[in-house]
Amino acid sequence: MKNVIKLLICLFFSTMLATNLSAANPTKAQKKIAYTIKGLKLNDTQKKSMQALLASYLDEIHKAKAKYSALKDKYKSAIDNGTITDKAAKAILDAKFEYEQAEVRIKLKYLPKFSEVIPTKKVLYCYSLINDKMSKIEGKNSSSKSKSNDDDDDN
Repeated sequence: MKNVIKLLICLFFSTMLATNLSAANPTKAQKKIAYTIKGLKLNDTQKKSMQALLASYLDEIHKAKAKYSALKDKYKSAIDNGTITDKAAKAILDAKFEYEQAEVRIKLKYLPKFSEVIPTKKVLYCYSLINDKMSKIEGKNSSSKSKSNDDDDDN
């Protein structure tokens, strides 16, 4: 009974987060969630639970990546031109490693939550699907994209 109550509370707050996430970045998050749910082949109960959890998960990942993304955007032309300073490069690297550490913490945080809804083998597949490039999710040919552009679509 406690697990059911926890799940309902989680679903409520995740739905609230999903609504906020939809307003901030509706297409990308919704596409990633729909793609992941479809690939996992879940029943209706699992779909509802996982949609809420995945929305919350993606929101946390997006927030964790914000500083790194902002720095990359700020210094994009300097990176492209090869004129970036060592100080700026160090700041970007620090932000990247901070983000990557946060990403691992978030994945570990969601592992038991996802495992309450779906079997662990599907959780493994879930992490793989949710990290697919947007070009793959949208069914586009990514061979024409450059490596640096493709990296921007990770999360």
